[in-house]
Amino acid sequence: MKLFRGFRKKYFSLAAILVCSAGVSLEAENISFEAKDYSVSQNFADEKEEELDTIQVIADINRKKSYEQSSSRTLKQKSHTVDSIDVITSDEIELKGFGSIIEALNSAAGVSSAVNGGYGQSGSLYLRGFDAKHTLVLIDGVRVNDVSGLSGAQIELIDLYDIDRIEIAKGAQSGVWGSDASGGVINIITKRKKQGFDSDVSAEFGSNSWQKYAGSFGYANELFDISLSLLSMQTNGISAAAPRRGESGYAKRDLGWEKDGFSNTILHLKGGVNISHQDRLEFFMRNAKAKNHFDGGAGVDANDYDGFYEYFNTIRTSLYSLGYIGSYEKHKIDIKVNHSSFKRSFYNGYIGKTYEAYISDELSYIDDSSFLAGFGYLKDEVKLSAGEKFQNDSQDDKYIFAVNSNKLGDFIVSQSLRFDIRDTFKDKLTFKIGAKYNFYKDFFVSASYKTGFLAPNLYQQNYGATDKLKAEESSGYELSVGNQNFALTYFDQQIKDAINYGGAWPLDYYYNINGKSSYKGIEASLRQNFFELFLGEVSYTYLDAKDADSNRLARRPQNKFTGSLSWFASNSLHMNLKGSYTGSRYDTNGVQTGKYFLADYSANYDFNKHLSIYLRVHNIFDRYYQEVDGYGTLGRSFYVGFRNGF
Repeated sequence: MKLFRGFRKKYFSLAAILVCSAGVSLEAENISFEAKDYSVSQNFADEKEEELDTIQVIADINRKKSYEQSSSRTLKQKSHTVDSIDVITSDEIELKGFGSIIEALNSAAGVSSAVNGGYGQSGSLYLRGFDAKHTLVLIDGVRVNDVSGLSGAQIELIDLYDIDRIEIAKGAQSGVWGSDASGGVINIITKRKKQGFDSDVSAEFGSNSWQKYAGSFGYANELFDISLSLLSMQTNGISAAAPRRGESGYAKRDLGWEKDGFSNTILHLKGGVNISHQDRLEFFMRNAKAKNHFDGGAGVDANDYDGFYEYFNTIRTSLYSLGYIGSYEKHKIDIKVNHSSFKRSFYNGYIGKTYEAYISDELSYIDDSSFLAGFGYLKDEVKLSAGEKFQNDSQDDKYIFAVNSNKLGDFIVSQSLRFDIRDTFKDKLTFKIGAKYNFYKDFFVSASYKTGFLAPNLYQQNYGATDKLKAEESSGYELSVGNQNFALTYFDQQIKDAINYGGAWPLDYYYNINGKSSYKGIEASLRQNFFELFLGEVSYTYLDAKDADSNRLARRPQNKFTGSLSWFASNSLHMNLKGSYTGSRYDTNGVQTGKYFLADYSANYDFNKHLSIYLRVHNIFDRYYQEVDGYGTLGRSFYVGFRNGF
């Protein structure tokens, strides 16, 4: 069968890996699986069991947290929300051996990607087919979308180390988060240290001279908590460019093309002071410096220096936040001041900055009901673009928002409303409404309708944009049915007045496309525990994404399957085998880049409660594929590492 062509003549690869792992396994007899309780407070560690329900953990590994904050700005039990939210926890990241954040996100239904090469290369992440520019990415509440570019957040530069959970809210979220969230929100929350001294170190080595070192150190007591995380990684990489389909050398990996390396260093500091039981000050700082080497374009190899141009990019990202959280009777006050700074070296440099300040008050007015209201100020600046300064280098957005949530027995309703007052384009009113009904045990049916917008950014405004350029408008609905382990969702979304690029330099420009782009599809996911030894998960996405002329949008697979099987072989050893099938997908030039199957394997062995070692094997069957025509991908790759906590 063509569907599983990657398996042919390569069964020995998987068999050898499994035999090696089984060789270090303890007997899987008399295994006891303990169900532990976890709960998390929005404010203080000593309130853990007061606000949220607890959940069960299988073998202390796969923890599905029962809360999220990506769709409402405030921490809510997932059972109290009506949106379709996926949560990827730190335990899942460890269990499934995800090597990158894009790999982790791709495991969720409705998410796909197309990357221009190997490690650290730029690319696009699609939520239900929406471009990356339509997705707001947050780290601990601070915006990561680079305002000096066109592609949203450079999510490929975010490492998985020290991440507590990743929340994926799909569909328009502008009714809460504004312009950048017209297609969804990816909310990344980093870990918070436990009581007392808490630290860990890790190291990882692998193919393509991969080296990664990380450490986290923290202390917490009743008065304050502080943590510092450090990470350094580097790799020689692979050639970012590769022969296009139909060109000589296509599907061959060792062509002698120059390798394009990648390095990344991250310093992350966060903490807080408990002024009283009701008042808390919090701070957050994250500085990252990455360097990725790239090539001359699709199918075009290039040296780092060609006598005229440098084919590498140094990227600096700085995030800062200072906030106050207070609880007074039925009120929860949240005040934040955030700042994001982005610098890129290529094409003579890009510099972008974002400032945001907001205040909100959440009122619990009856049992299981709350009303959140707030206002804020957001400012974008582009100080340098391709070495030049913009004539109009900043834009302001003043906004007010409100979110109401009611749980009346088994019936849940939610509404949000936001009004943006912009200095460069028309003011916008966006909203979302939804309802959920739990009709049998934990089975539910839900429906929601959402609107959003994406305002032209400073780059588009300054490069040939006409005075008639308008903000994009999005709207759509979703219908879901499911329970804790199963979900089936149908979604139907549209974009009106999509912003497009036309012409050719120096007469290039941006304009609005007449008509509506359409994004329809189905998402399905299922997870099940077998015999208290295995945990299986599968997901399926069908996407019908078309532009205003009913042409299929490029680089989005029409069908996508993902699956994972975890084996808790003993109290100390657990293993995971995961696979994904990418269906028909066409690049911008019409070339087929889909129809392939990939499989990965990982194993983790705990020597004691502090020390563990792990193995990851990416692309077990060495399947050749391209996500973007003319750009390379990783073949079979091996990684081994250890973690040690203190």
